[in-house]
Amino acid sequence: MTRGQTAPRSGHAVSGNPISRAQRCALCALAILTLLLAGGCKTMQHTTTSQPPLPVTLYPVGRFLFPVPQGLEFQGRSIKINHMTIEETDWGRGDRAKQFRDMWEPVRDEGRKHYDVYKNTPVVRGGFVQEDVSEHFGHPAVLLCYSAQNGAHWIDTFVAMPDWILRIKEEAVYEIGKECLGDLKGTTLDFFRHYHTDRSDHPADLFWTGRGWVQGLKTRDEDVRASAILPAKETTPQISLRLRAYMIATPDEPAKSITSIRKILDGNNIDLKLLRSRQRPFEGMPGLEEVYILSAYECGEYRSTLYAQWAIEVEAKNPQRPAIYLEMSCNAAAQDEALRIWDAAIDNFTSIQAWNAKMKGGR
Repeated sequence: MTRGQTAPRSGHAVSGNPISRAQRCALCALAILTLLLAGGCKTMQHTTTSQPPLPVTLYPVGRFLFPVPQGLEFQGRSIKINHMTIEETDWGRGDRAKQFRDMWEPVRDEGRKHYDVYKNTPVVRGGFVQEDVSEHFGHPAVLLCYSAQNGAHWIDTFVAMPDWILRIKEEAVYEIGKECLGDLKGTTLDFFRHYHTDRSDHPADLFWTGRGWVQGLKTRDEDVRASAILPAKETTPQISLRLRAYMIATPDEPAKSITSIRKILDGNNIDLKLLRSRQRPFEGMPGLEEVYILSAYECGEYRSTLYAQWAIEVEAKNPQRPAIYLEMSCNAAAQDEALRIWDAAIDNFTSIQAWNAKMKGGR
C-alpha cells in the first residue's frame, strides 16, 4: 500500500445495508463539515517532512494574505462586501471602449432576453433598465437592473477605471411584480466613495478587493475566498489549497476534531488515520489544525484522500476576526509533498494588519 494509507476493512453500514458511492461521498463531506461544530481535540505529535520549507507568494484577499507555495498556481479570488460582489478585470490591448462594451453588453442582452420572455407575466414581471451613471463615478459607467430570483433584482454597475474595469453587483429586494426602477443604490455609491486604487501608503486596516482596496467603509458582511492548485502530473495527483473567511452575525462554537465522528465513519467502512491534531492560534484567536486521511472502497477500489484544515475561531460582527478556514485536499499518495505545501501555507498565512506591523518594525 501507499505510505499513509490504512488497511481496508470489511463490514456494513450502521443500518445493516451497504451504502452507495454517493452516500459515502456525502459522509466524507460530512466529516469535513463537522469540523465546524463545537468541541475540543487531543494534541498529537507534529507530522511533517524533513525537506526544506517552500517559498511562498502572498496574494491579498480581503483582510488577509493568502500564501501560495512554490509550484502551485493561484486560481483567483472571490470578494463580497456588504452583500455586493466585487470584480476587477484588467484592460487588454486595443480599443478600451470596445472592451468595456464586451464586458457589460452580454449581461444586458441576457437580462433583456429574460425580461422579454416574462414581461407579460402578472406575478413576477422582473424588469429591465439600462442607465448611464458616469456622472456618479467620474468615469464611464453603466448601470443595469434585471431580474434575479424570487422577485429580487440585480443592480449591476460597470465602471471603466483607468487601469481596470470595476463591476459592483448587488441584489436588491423589490416588491413582487414591480419593475426595475434603475435607481443607483446608496450602498454601491458608499462602497465606491471608500474605494482606492493608489499603490502607496496603504493603511493597516484596509480591505483588499484584488486590484483596489477599501478603507473606512462600515461593513456588516464580508466574505472572501481564494484557491490555488498544484496541477496533476503523470506520476503525482492534483493538490488543492483553499482559503475561506467570512463574518458571522451570532457567536459560534469552537471547531471539533474529526475523531468526534469516528463511530459514524467506522460504521460506514470509512477508515480514518489522524496524522496531526493540535491547537494552533492565529494572531490571538484560538484555532484547531488537523491533517488526516479518509479511506474507503469505491467501485471495488480502495481509495485514500488526505485532508488538512486550520479552523480559526470567529468573533461575531467583527471584520478583523471573521471565521477563517485554510484547507487542503489531495490523493493520499501525495502525502509527503502535500505536507510540505501545507506547512509552508500555515506558516506564512497572516493578516494584512500584522504584515504591515512587521514591515514597519512593530510588535
